[in-house]
Amino acid sequence: MKKLFFFLFLTIPFIALSQNLNQDLGLWTKVNLNYKINKKLNFTNKTELRTVDNSRQISQYYTQFSIKKKFNKFFSSSVAWRIKVLNLENANILVNRFHNDLVFKKKISNLSMYARLRTQVNFHPIKTNEIIKRTRLKLKYKINKKLSYFIYNELYFLINPETKYNYNKNRFGSGFEYSLNKKIGFEIKYLKINDLNTENPSSLNVFGFKAVYQF
Repeated sequence: MKKLFFFLFLTIPFIALSQNLNQDLGLWTKVNLNYKINKKLNFTNKTELRTVDNSRQISQYYTQFSIKKKFNKFFSSSVAWRIKVLNLENANILVNRFHNDLVFKKKISNLSMYARLRTQVNFHPIKTNEIIKRTRLKLKYKINKKLSYFIYNELYFLINPETKYNYNKNRFGSGFEYSLNKKIGFEIKYLKINDLNTENPSSLNVFGFKAVYQF
């Protein structure tokens, strides 16, 4: 299993970077606030700022509220509401998003494997509302008590019936998680987001930073 993990560690970043698409650069800065209600329920608030156009322009900022229920050591589920402001041609558009996650987790020694199925609904005041199915596979390796490395790949499928191609986006991610103590943690990551099956396919390279506080 460790050999497979390191094979993915070495090869997937090069595959993600090899796409011949129009390139852009963005920065994502996020703060997570987590509150453990009990052993099975957890409440989270996320707030994030995102940039595009080689990080010269704000693309969106949002805040999200979610509640997660743990069924057993393998399965969990969550529901979330996100309200975000999109910067579209110098006009700010308010968009609501709801999603439901079903997550499977399997841990073998220091290696954790995750499979996440997300159903996402976007309510847009101008464009057509979107229903999206997202499938993400993730590996996380615990290097020591404080530091972990993760890598994942996610597929986006647009379910709206008027679309010609369902598979319209791919997101590759890789990074590190660091626990300062039981309450405070940090994450740095690189994302490669490819928009596919569109008239002008593009690729966004993202460098992200996240701070986490556990109440």
